[in-house]
Amino acid sequence: MKKVLTFVAICLMSIQIATAQSSSQEFSIQEEMPQFVGGEDALVDWIENNISYPMMADIKSIEGRVVVSFDINEDGTIGNIRQEEAADPLLADEVISRLQQMPQWIPAVQNGRNVKVRYTLPIFFYLVF
Repeated sequence: MKKVLTFVAICLMSIQIATAQSSSQEFSIQEEMPQFVGGEDALVDWIENNISYPMMADIKSIEGRVVVSFDINEDGTIGNIRQEEAADPLLADEVISRLQQMPQWIPAVQNGRNVKVRYTLPIFFYLVF
């Protein structure tokens, strides 16, 4: 039985700025969203090379989606990883443990300074025979 991890970022990814904005502020300021070093392709490669199909999930033929969210801090580090949805705890545990080892990102910039953002990431696990 061959295992494949599929990652869909562009369609289901959401980024939310985690800094409060005053309603009197103008919104003409250009914002720079956080980026994984190397871009989306590098993020997909990192996930495919670092997240494995858990052995017990394979034995039990468990597959499905895990949705996690995490902060990308002002210094580009990852923190506050949370499971938002999971087909099974075995899959969620694998994703969360690997994301804790994720390298630094290029942080988001707003008003000329780095800001913290919340990032939501869906990851799909499928068994291929």
